[in-house]
Amino acid sequence: MASAKKRFGQNFLIDPRKADGLVAALDIAESDTIVEVGPGTGVLSERILIKGARLISVELDKDLIGPLRVKFDDNANFKLIEGDIIKFNPGQFAPNDFKLIGNLPYNISGAMIEWLINYHDMVRLAIITVQKEVAMRLRASPGSRDYGSLSVMVQSFFDIKRLFDIPPGCFSPKPKVYSTALSLTPNKKIPDDIEYPRFRDFLRACFARKRKTLVNSLGAADELAMNRARVDKVLADLGFRPDIRAEQLTLSDFLKLYSIIGL
Repeated sequence: MASAKKRFGQNFLIDPRKADGLVAALDIAESDTIVEVGPGTGVLSERILIKGARLISVELDKDLIGPLRVKFDDNANFKLIEGDIIKFNPGQFAPNDFKLIGNLPYNISGAMIEWLINYHDMVRLAIITVQKEVAMRLRASPGSRDYGSLSVMVQSFFDIKRLFDIPPGCFSPKPKVYSTALSLTPNKKIPDDIEYPRFRDFLRACFARKRKTLVNSLGAADELAMNRARVDKVLADLGFRPDIRAEQLTLSDFLKLYSIIGL
C-alpha cells in the first residue's frame, strides 16, 4: 500500500464495509458522473467503476498518480486529474450535474465545504467523510454548543444527513479521532439576490464573539461600522431581546437581520 503523507492529511480508508456504505449512499446509476476527491489507493474508485458510472478522480499526491493509472486506466469510464480540487472550477472537467464523493483529509474539510457551497448548483449529491467534530458543527441546530457560522452557511445551501461514524481503525494510518460520513443534498434556502461572500462575512461577524451578546458582536464589527445604539434598535425592531446571542438565531432570523444591516 502507498504511504500516507502527513502534509496532505492522508488517512486511507481500508475497511471494505465502510467503503461499501459510502458508495451505496451515492445511489449510482450508469448515467451518473461521479467526481471523487482524493482517490488515494482507489478503494472507493473500484467500487464506483463496477457500477458503470463515469468517474473523474482528482488527486493531488503525485506519488499516487502512477499506481492509480496502472489500476484503472484500462477502464474507459475512468478519468484521473492531477491537482488540487479546491483550485478547480468543476465546469472544467465535469457536467453541471454530478455527484461527489470523498474521504476528505481533515486539513481541507473547511475549504472543501466552501467549494461545495460555491458550486452547489452543479452538485446533485455529495457523500463526504469529515472529522466527527466538524460533522457535528455542520449539522448543529440553533441553541446547541456546536452551532456557529459554518452551520448556518452550509445549511443555507444543503440538507445534511448523518450516515454513520467511522472509527480510527478503519483507516491507515489511524487518525486520533472518529470520522463521520455525511450526505449533502442541495437545497438553497437564501434568496438569489443575496451575495454569498457578503452573507458569509456577515455571519462570521455575528459569531465572532460567541460568548458575547449579538449586540456586542455586531457593534464591534469594523466592517459593519455600526454603533451599539443602532444595533439595539435594529434588534428591537425585529422583536429580538437585547441579550440574545448569535447561536440562538435561526437561518430565517439571520436573513431578516441581514436584510436590514447587510454589509
